[in-house]
Amino acid sequence: MNTSDIQDIVDEIAAALGMGVSVDDLSGRLVTYSAQQGRADEARIRALLTRAVPDDIRAWENQHGVAGATRPVEVPPNPDLGMRARLCVPLMHHSVKTGTLWILQSEDAWSAEALLRRLTELGEQIDTLAALQYEKANPRRDERRNREATLQHACQADPTALDDLRSWPGLYALDTVHVLVCLPAVPRDAQRRGDIEAAQLRVALHQTLAAHSHALATSVQDTHTIVMIRSSVGADTPLKLHHDLAAAVAGAGAHAGSPPPVFVGVSSPLKTLDRLPEAYQQAVIAAQAASVDPALGTLATWDDTGPYRFLAKNLRRDALHQSELYDQLQAADATGELLHTLEIYYDSTSVNEVASRLHLHRTSLYYRLGRIKDAIGTDPLEGPTRLELHMAIKTARWIRRPRI
Repeated sequence: MNTSDIQDIVDEIAAALGMGVSVDDLSGRLVTYSAQQGRADEARIRALLTRAVPDDIRAWENQHGVAGATRPVEVPPNPDLGMRARLCVPLMHHSVKTGTLWILQSEDAWSAEALLRRLTELGEQIDTLAALQYEKANPRRDERRNREATLQHACQADPTALDDLRSWPGLYALDTVHVLVCLPAVPRDAQRRGDIEAAQLRVALHQTLAAHSHALATSVQDTHTIVMIRSSVGADTPLKLHHDLAAAVAGAGAHAGSPPPVFVGVSSPLKTLDRLPEAYQQAVIAAQAASVDPALGTLATWDDTGPYRFLAKNLRRDALHQSELYDQLQAADATGELLHTLEIYYDSTSVNEVASRLHLHRTSLYYRLGRIKDAIGTDPLEGPTRLELHMAIKTARWIRRPRI
C-alpha cells in the first residue's frame, strides 16, 4: 500500500462521478487530488497551491460539522470564499476516522442526495481509501514502534538506545536540531473515553509527523509526543509543526467535544547526541511551563521559561505552603484578582504596561497594590518580599503542571 494506490482510487472515484475529488488527512493537509478537475473553484485552487485547507475555508466547513463528522456532510457554497458546494465523506477504518474524501461541485446541477446514492456503488473503493490512510499513519508498524521506543529510551539516557540512535540516517548537523515535547499526545480524557478516540488521535499525530519533512525522529507516547526536528534558516519550523499538531488533535477530537490545546516545548540546539537527555528535559520543562502559564503562549522555548527552569531543578516538595506571605494573600483574595495583579506587575517592566495589560487606570492599580499591602502587612514591592511572592506565585503555577 502506497501513495500511488491512493491516487489510483481517487482517480477511479472521480471518473465514476465525473467530478473533482480530493483527500485530506486529519489535520486538513491535502493528501492527493484527482486528475479529473471539473470546474475548480477558487477555494480548491487555494488548497491545491498551499497543500492545506486555508483557515477561513476550514472555519466554514467546521460550521457545518465537518471536523467531528463520521457520516457524509454537505457543505453549502460560500461565494465570499470562492466556494461552490461540496460533499464531505469521512474515511472510517474500524470506527477510526483516518481522513476526509471531498467531492466538489463541478456543474450547476448539484444534488447531494443523488450523489450519496451514487457513492453506495463505490463503497469498496472508499473503504480501501480509509484503510490506506490508516496504513500511511502506521507504516511498518513494528519497525515504527521499535524506533519510537529507541527514541524514548535514548531521551531517558539509556546508553544502548543512544548508541542505536547514532546509526540512524539524517542525524547530522545537530546544531540545527531541537527536541520538541508536545502535550498532550493522547489526552487523558480520550484514553478514558475508549480505545477508538485514543486510536484516532494517534492516527492524526502519526499522519502529521510523517508528512513533516523536518521531523527526523518521533515518538507518540500516552502522555506526550517527542520530536527531533531540524530547523531551517528563515523558517519557523517548530511553530509550523506546533500549528499542524494542534490542527491534528482538534480535527481528530472534535467529535468528542472541545479538543484540548496543544502545548509545545522547544529545547536549545542539540549539538551532540550525548546531550539528548538534557535537551529532552529542557523541552519537557518548557512544555509544562507553557501549559500552566498563559503568558508564555502555547509554544515555549527553553530560554522562555525563566523561573520554571529553577523550580524544575530545585523544588523538592510539591506543596502550596512554600510562603507564609503567599498563604496570607491567597486567604484574603477570594476572586484571585490580587494575586493576578501582583503577577502581572512582577512580570512587567513598567507601571503603564501593567495598567494596560489589566485594563486599569493607574489610580485603580495603586489601590489594588494598597489592598495587597494591607493583606500581608508589608510592601509587596520591596526587594525580599517581591522576590518571595514572585517565586511563590510561579511555584503555585508549576505545581499544577501535567506530569510526564
